[in-house]
Amino acid sequence: MTAAASVGRRRQGARARRHTRRCPVSPLAAAEVNALCTRAAYRPWSSTRSSRRATRVPTRVETSAETAAATGDQLAAGTGAALVHSGHDWQIGDPGVLGGGAGPSLEILVLADRDWTHPQGGGTGANVYSNIIRWVQWGHRVTLVAGAYPGCMRVEEICPGLTVHRMGGRGTVFPRAAWAVMRGLGSDADVVFEVINGIVFLGPLWVRKPIVALVNHPHRELFVGEFGARLGRFLAAVLEELPLRLFYRRVPFLTISGSARDELVSIDGVPAANITIAYCGIDQPAPQPEERSPEPTLLYVGRLKAYKRIELLLDVLTELPGVTLDIAGQGDHGETLEDEISNRGLSSRVRVHGFIDEEMKARLYRQAWVHVTASASEGWSLTVMEAALWGTPSVALPVGGLRESIVDGQTGLLASSPSELGQCIERLIGDAELRNRLGRAAAERARTFTWDRTAATMLNVVLRRAAEGRPRRRRAARA
Repeated sequence: MTAAASVGRRRQGARARRHTRRCPVSPLAAAEVNALCTRAAYRPWSSTRSSRRATRVPTRVETSAETAAATGDQLAAGTGAALVHSGHDWQIGDPGVLGGGAGPSLEILVLADRDWTHPQGGGTGANVYSNIIRWVQWGHRVTLVAGAYPGCMRVEEICPGLTVHRMGGRGTVFPRAAWAVMRGLGSDADVVFEVINGIVFLGPLWVRKPIVALVNHPHRELFVGEFGARLGRFLAAVLEELPLRLFYRRVPFLTISGSARDELVSIDGVPAANITIAYCGIDQPAPQPEERSPEPTLLYVGRLKAYKRIELLLDVLTELPGVTLDIAGQGDHGETLEDEISNRGLSSRVRVHGFIDEEMKARLYRQAWVHVTASASEGWSLTVMEAALWGTPSVALPVGGLRESIVDGQTGLLASSPSELGQCIERLIGDAELRNRLGRAAAERARTFTWDRTAATMLNVVLRRAAEGRPRRRRAARA
């Protein structure tokens, strides 16, 4: 270790001692964190690199046929499975024992612009959390570097084996994270897991570790929706597309749908052979009695952003007298949305709830007749699957991963245009038999998507990458 890295590690350790305390995760379920961490098998972690290296990554990692089948289209069926260590290979087995005893442990450094506690964490934050908490349960150790936000803890130990360091803001987290890592934070990591959420960390340029990248979906449409066609395309090219084409061609990628994979290939130039699909799981709720509203009720759940195009839902509502709309979520489009509701004379039929907890969200899903979204870009849409678990079918436009999270005509309806969106919603409201049939099928399908399977699929890619070891870099001979 260099002197600079040693100094950096001492400073980071001092900060951690001053600011770290154990705290349940919020707003996600604290009970799940406690349960997962309690069940985890934590092995003593040696303070010396030489003794730890003996129980590190296997020299040969193979992917079995079952693991390959767990990605792609076949992931939509079956129960969760994970990889367990057997000899020198990782094979399909019980997810509860992954890394729980004889197998090697990894130290994983995660780079993300936001964690799951961030007010704008969204689906990416939920995806990251649901995976890494299971990696910790299976005996690995995770250090997460993410962006800070008002009122956050700068260093937080979520549970033994999982520590979050928060620094910088939406734009400054990237250089701040790079500087902290180059000074020694996460220097013992075997592999770096870079979460790309519209802006890259440029990890291949400065990280001296093997890298795996997670991209929920390319962000061109989001940039265009937020900044307009010309500026949006420019920002997407500079912040995501060109860096991926130039610097990430040898990096293994994970994404959450076949649509996102195809866009990564066509828009960002990522080689198809480098991409593994790991469909998002869904937390399975305890059974609850049905509480359908006696009046026809629509529900939107998600961030309040321009690209979500909630105005299209308001336009649909104006053509459906007697129907109400619940909107749950927060974001920088909230004030504009309030004006749009008022201008359409819908204040008495639209309820804007803002941020809601899990209990309230489940109640809204159970009460709604139809879950709706008009988003212009989605990598998968967790809210579609959440609604499905409560037997609530969805109606959406066929963009991105929505073409896969909704099976058109079986678990919901996909509309080819905004005008047809209103027709599909009206059809479900007026046909109770169809609505109930789609809801039952949606619930049955949603129960097959588990986070254990998602986490195992992602971890398999991380294991393979870590097994390759530190990438070789040629340096010019010193004079």
